[in-house]
Amino acid sequence: MTHIEQEILSYFNKINKDYCTLAQIRNGLTKESRMQTGITQKTPPTIVKKKLLPYLKKDVCITNGYKSNLFITKKIGDEKLIINAIEKKPQSSASLKLHFPIPNNRLVIILSQLISSGQLKVELDQNHKVKLSVSQNAINIADTVTIDRIVDDRILLKQAHDAVCNGRTYVRIHEIRDYLNWSKERFDLTLESLARDYAIQLHYGDPSLLTAEELKHSYLDNDGEICITLTWRDDS
Repeated sequence: MTHIEQEILSYFNKINKDYCTLAQIRNGLTKESRMQTGITQKTPPTIVKKKLLPYLKKDVCITNGYKSNLFITKKIGDEKLIINAIEKKPQSSASLKLHFPIPNNRLVIILSQLISSGQLKVELDQNHKVKLSVSQNAINIADTVTIDRIVDDRILLKQAHDAVCNGRTYVRIHEIRDYLNWSKERFDLTLESLARDYAIQLHYGDPSLLTAEELKHSYLDNDGEICITLTWRDDS
């Protein structure tokens, strides 16, 4: 763990959250850390991201939230981030999406899974407002079943990559997706988990080289750009 990560984790403890915006962490860094990274209190979040990335090795990562707002979060998994946040403050999904470090389309999918699995409860207050709260056994479920499933899916995706690569360094994403034949949500969540941990690197390319079906089975990132291939890091 780098000292920058340690400082970020200390800041999370200070604000009692597992995440914050890049603007918040920019302003929360010590003067020494800002000097080392070349960050000032006027540095835009997109530049803060570039300057912080070399220091984020293990325990924190940078993600996009609502309308591509940039956040920095603990690497504890999306489900655990959501459960921890709602446990501290029961709230509606509408209010959650505005201030959470997960894009809305993925947030809806994960919330639906957590509700259907019984880890989150949907409640109606006296003013007829719907809010989400954490069920009593959610923490144990999140720490075991959910994490085990994510780990298993990452292993399965690596096995699919190895099966279709035929010695190539750059493997087309649609080939791996077609090989696994998972739901779009399951494949994309696993791919994003690997990319956040720098186990893989996603690459753009010339979309004219692919058919419409192959493009559909590639990967659309949070900026609306199509990633066509991926490479697996040798040390992963």
